[in-house]
Formats: sequence, C-alpha cells, structure tokens
Amino acid sequence: MNKKIRATLLSFSATLSFAAVLLLLTTILVTTHESKALSALRSDKLLGKRVSDFALEDQFERQQTAKFLGKQTILMIGDRQGVVTMRLWEEQLRKEFGDNLQFLRVAYFKGMPFFVPRGLARNEVKEKHPKSSVMLDWDGNAGEQFGYEEGCKISYIDQNGTVRASIVGDCTSERLKIFTGSIAPYTR
Repeated sequence: MNKKIRATLLSFSATLSFAAVLLLLTTILVTTHESKALSALRSDKLLGKRVSDFALEDQFERQQTAKFLGKQTILMIGDRQGVVTMRLWEEQLRKEFGDNLQFLRVAYFKGMPFFVPRGLARNEVKEKHPKSSVMLDWDGNAGEQFGYEEGCKISYIDQNGTVRASIVGDCTSERLKIFTGSIAPYTR
C-alpha cells in the first residue's frame, strides 16, 4: 500500500475513533445529567408531606394567600435568577396541563443584603412578572417550609395539600419531561 493511502486510512480511522469517543462522552453526560435530575426529583424530603397555607405580600404590595386544599398547585420558589426561570416553567407546564393547575410564585429574598432597598427588588420582580402575582418572601419562611436552597424549585402539591413532586433547576427538556411524567398520574 502506498504511503498516501495508508496516511489517509489512518487519518480516517482516527477521525472515526474521535467521533465514537465524542458520542460516548455525550451519551454519558446526558445520562448523568438526566439521572441527577431524576434523583433530585425523588430525594426531596417533603415528598408525601402535607404543607401549610401561608400569606405574603406580592410585588404590587397586595396581600396574597397560598391555599392548597382542594386545588392542584404548582409552587415555584426562586431567587433573583430563579424568578426568571419560573416564567419558562409556567409556560411549559401550562402547555402540558392547561389551566387545571393553580400556579403560585414566590421570590425568595431572605439573603438580600440589608442595604438593597426592598423597593428595588420589588421593581425588579415587577419587570419580570408585570401581570402575574409573585409573593415576596423577605424572611425566608415560605422557602424554609418547602426546603428551598437556591435557583428555582418547582413543587407539585395535590388537592390534599401533599407534596407529590419537586424538582430544582432550569426548565430543560429533560427536567420538564421528568417532572411532568411524575405529576401526570395526579393530574388526571
């Protein structure tokens, strides 16, 4: 075999090997990412626990009450970044379940520095949610009840006020599929 053909075959073989390794790594990463989301969904300490109603002011300074009994509820809790993510979760879940679910939004502001005026935080939420009410959790009480830590946490609470599913993070297609699959039996 001449040197040019041999070099071309070796180059082609190396390219195929590299592509195979890349495909394998991508598969491992996607599987790991999806299994992390699934394990996070199943590991929430609140699963199967009943929750209490609570009341907070929203970004428009109106008192809002979160009531769970008799309603299927999606509760979304987020920090500054999580408040943005909530909107996408709500859009996708409304596409899947229509208006059969009550959506409650909570902005977690417990760790906000003392020198940041509350009015500034309130206005930021108004910009991101100009029409939907977002309850403002200044003291972190609602967040603590639902085991909130950071980012965006989405929980499904059934008509008896029992948490049936929770997931944390951005609204990716994998997380959305896992979450909607886990709450589908309860929403029929």
